[in-house]
Amino acid sequence: MTDSPTTTTTSSPPPPPPLRIGVLLFPGFQALDVFGPLDVLNVLSWSTNSNTNTPPSTPSTSPPPTPPISLTLLSTTLSPYPHSPLPPQRPLPIHPPNSNPHLCPAARRWGTRAPLPQHIEYIRSVYPSLKYLLTVCTGGKLAARAGVLDGKRATTNKNDWESVVKDAPRVEWVREARWVVHKSAGGAKGDDGVEVWSSAGVSAGVDLMFAWVESIWGEEVAGRVERVLEFRRWREGERDPFVC
Repeated sequence: MTDSPTTTTTSSPPPPPPLRIGVLLFPGFQALDVFGPLDVLNVLSWSTNSNTNTPPSTPSTSPPPTPPISLTLLSTTLSPYPHSPLPPQRPLPIHPPNSNPHLCPAARRWGTRAPLPQHIEYIRSVYPSLKYLLTVCTGGKLAARAGVLDGKRATTNKNDWESVVKDAPRVEWVREARWVVHKSAGGAKGDDGVEVWSSAGVSAGVDLMFAWVESIWGEEVAGRVERVLEFRRWREGERDPFVC
């Protein structure tokens, strides 16, 4: 008597859930703070399945699949903000959308602008539901005013350093960094389960986004996006070449 042959079938892993990005906008936002990091994600969303000059991957070496990406622009009005044409915006909601991560850019001339209380309250309310919060340039000032950076390491624009830092003494500011990652495990001081990524000024947000992509999808995927964009990213998060 012989055993009947058996067949095994392999199934592809389920696709990753959609990555929903929430971007907090306000009048006078710095364009590169928003569109630089978002273009990294834009290329990420379609380039990883395109033909490249990299060797073919095997099942054991393939990078994790990248998810479909949707974008929500969050603001206090549906009217266009000055810079370039934007997708339709969503007013700041009472019940925040299921967006993860959230990206908080900077504004020009913070000293002459209103403190943006609605945006600060929104950050405060949505923060406990986030897995990631990414701030670019003086966007960290909004997060600091919301109190969500207290007890955490963070950085911000070097040209506005004094004005940002003096208003947020509970934050562990890292002046020499290009970007800073505070990984929270929960329980300890400043650890609430949210991973906070903060960058220095303007173009540093692109370097931060590349580092964030690499931390999730790996060096191969991040490098592929870098080649598509023809961009040479700065890789030393703890050392900013623009520190005076």
